Amino acid sequence: MPPSPLFSTYRSGENRVTSSTMAVFERIDLALVQELLETATAGAGELPAVSFHNQVTIDEAVPDARISARFTWWFETKTVRGAYAGEGHGRSQLRAHMRQLDGDPSARLFVLTPDPVRPAWFTQVDGIPHQVRDRVLWLSFRDLATAIEAAVTNPARLVGEQTRFLLYELIALYEAEGLLTNDDTVIVAARSAWPEYRRLAAYVCQPGRSFREGLTHFGFYTDGAIQPLLARIRAYHPEVLLTREEAECHRSEGRAELADLIAALVKEGYRPEGESNGVFLLSASEDLDTIRLDGPIVNDTVTETGRTWAWTLGQRYTSLDRLRTATRTSDL
Repeated sequence: MPPSPLFSTYRSGENRVTSSTMAVFERIDLALVQELLETATAGAGELPAVSFHNQVTIDEAVPDARISARFTWWFETKTVRGAYAGEGHGRSQLRAHMRQLDGDPSARLFVLTPDPVRPAWFTQVDGIPHQVRDRVLWLSFRDLATAIEAAVTNPARLVGEQTRFLLYELIALYEAEGLLTNDDTVIVAARSAWPEYRRLAAYVCQPGRSFREGLTHFGFYTDGAIQPLLARIRAYHPEVLLTREEAECHRSEGRAELADLIAALVKEGYRPEGESNGVFLLSASEDLDTIRLDGPIVNDTVTETGRTWAWTLGQRYTSLDRLRTATRTSDL
């Protein structure tokens, strides 16, 4: 059977990430895959996999060597943090996967999630025998990425260029999907959006623009710096029709803040009437929910030739914790 396409074209995040991970694993040495999984699931012990033995005695006969393999590794991937936080489809689905391990002591179930720590629920799985539960191994994308980086940079381990490339590309995919960090803030390039936010307490963009889930705050990069106001995100409406009729419709349904914004955009000519836009409703600059940094975070990004380069030309993600202590973009 030919190997799977390297980086899957599945549109669903979970399917794309799982398929891409498996595509890399099937193209690299199985012993390295085993090492990565053992490292990422620290304390899980040695995994059953391919074994190599010399001078094995079988009924008084001694063949020179034996290669044997009998194991099953199942993978369950979640790309949303807290997927098992409460009772629901996530837990029932996981219970069903766990039952597949019963009767096969060589089987392991790896549960891969972006959660920063192992969910407490994994130690309290009801209805599953402990001998099965012990073979359910949780790991985070960050754990796996750290294990990859350790293996690739280990001078005592020879990793081929192709394997190195594939593993770094896999880490890049995890980063692009927002699976390695708990970033809660988006920073957008904002030459015109920054003054517009100060007037309207909103960010207006093209309709359907994609942003990561789990964001709480919104920041602006302009004039060579991240500006010192980080607005609280009230709501994001991916597609809003900018008409007076649409404004009145939202007002009648209790969305007065959105209605007021649409009316202002149309009346004051910020956007052409009748077009659709994505709209973030944000806390105002003077609002208590808006975080005020000590000052702008100055961009010190440069190219290899030393030329200054914009920190973002579109949007980038970071965390409030890093922003609170940073003075330069390199601190992020």
